Amino acid sequence: MTMLAGQRRKTALPPIWPGDRYEVLCERDDPNGNTRDLYHFAQYAVHSARSLETAGLARRVRVVRLEDEVVIYDRVNGIDLPTDEW
Repeated sequence: MTMLAGQRRKTALPPIWPGDRYEVLCERDDPNGNTRDLYHFAQYAVHSARSLETAGLARRVRVVRLEDEVVIYDRVNGIDLPTDEW
């Protein structure tokens, strides 16, 4: 169905991208400050966190599941949940 100019949809279109479910919190030295990145897939969030640490770009990196605020990765505190618990 083609919409003509001036017509409006009564319902909003669903989002194109899936919602964010994981957050990567990166603590860096000044002047860079802290960063916060959002990811939909846990494997990308954890890969990003490990890569930041390996490259020496952060003092501390944590991955948090937004749904229930559970930390699934934090090397400083010894947290590295197995893949099936993400």
